[in-house]
Amino acid sequence: MTVITHRSIVSLGYKLSGALVGAPAVIACVGLTIAAIDLHRAAAPDGAHMVSVRAYGLLGFLDDIGVGVDHTFGFLAGLAAWLIAGLAILALLVALWAGLVYLIGRGVGRGAMWARIVGGVFAICLALASFSAIFSLPHRLIAVALPPLALALYTLWVLIWRYRGAESAARLSQSPAMPELAPVTTEVSPPGTV
Repeated sequence: MTVITHRSIVSLGYKLSGALVGAPAVIACVGLTIAAIDLHRAAAPDGAHMVSVRAYGLLGFLDDIGVGVDHTFGFLAGLAAWLIAGLAILALLVALWAGLVYLIGRGVGRGAMWARIVGGVFAICLALASFSAIFSLPHRLIAVALPPLALALYTLWVLIWRYRGAESAARLSQSPAMPELAPVTTEVSPPGTV
């Protein structure tokens, strides 16, 4: 029978948070990278040169206008490509952060000290952000900041106080058992016998 402990609940919470944030971030990073590459190709000049209006007349003039419009849209496509490349980098950073959150969950589940420390720092940041949101939100929206604050405080409780109790209990269960003492019996010998 598996016992669900507070530590396993916090571990599962970190793992789910990492997976739910990381999967869309990876998909967005891949999609934005492909879009940025396509826009960089569209922004590349085609090598067409301006033609002489005197030699070609109206057709030369229309060709020159087309080349100018092509360069203008190529410039705009280049700007869009750089913007999308920046968003792809941002999505990659979010995916890496989500991977760290997932690893914190695995570490908390396995009892790693580094995961307790980093997870505690994340929980403190969430608690401070939620606490400041309570004072900055309008009165009708204060309830929105309460669940993240409660979640952060529960996580801190588990990672600091409750975790310590689990460690000492685990140490006690792993310590060698006390040797069983034989029951003491007192027999009275008859006088004269040894």
